Amino acid sequence: MSNKLQKVRFAIVNDERHTLATCVMLSQQGQNKQLKLLTYPNTDLTALEHVNLFSLNSTEFMAWRGKITRQRDEQVIFFAEEQIDQNFRRHLRINMDFDTYIYSLNNNNIRYKVKSNDISCGGVSIFSNVKLSAGQRFEVVIPCTEPPIIVPIEVLRMLPDGQNLYACQFINLLPQEEALIQESIFEYDLRTNSKR
Repeated sequence: MSNKLQKVRFAIVNDERHTLATCVMLSQQGQNKQLKLLTYPNTDLTALEHVNLFSLNSTEFMAWRGKITRQRDEQVIFFAEEQIDQNFRRHLRINMDFDTYIYSLNNNNIRYKVKSNDISCGGVSIFSNVKLSAGQRFEVVIPCTEPPIIVPIEVLRMLPDGQNLYACQFINLLPQEEALIQESIFEYDLRTNSKR
């Protein structure tokens, strides 16, 4: 196993799309992957029928669906039954609210305060007191990443809840930006789940 892969952090996520733990991969042999837990789950991982394993801090997306066949303290064996398509990551939404700003791409002097509702690697939904239109493009500050980043978004539509909630997709993300967003999403979800 390459040293590079051992530095990649992974999230173990259940079928309800809640992050259970984070880990690193120590080795892999065929479909078996030996993992070392960095955070401990509130549940017995071997009792779950299936779990999903996602790379967090890598620009190369790696993900599998399978099961935990053995756990001894922080050592876990994950049996990968199938590889997960990259589109799954883009649609994995986590409810996350934060106050932030969007900046007009046409006029750098225009800034609107907005509040997020949820976020995924594919986009963010935001509450805005200013009416937005489908196709408008902005830059949005994502304060939950470390460090915070500013990325371009495009408004897709107003969501039908009547509360000025807009679905926006990220556009032209760099692989490093997508990796930062993904890592922050799973870290937030893990912290939130541990408080339940």
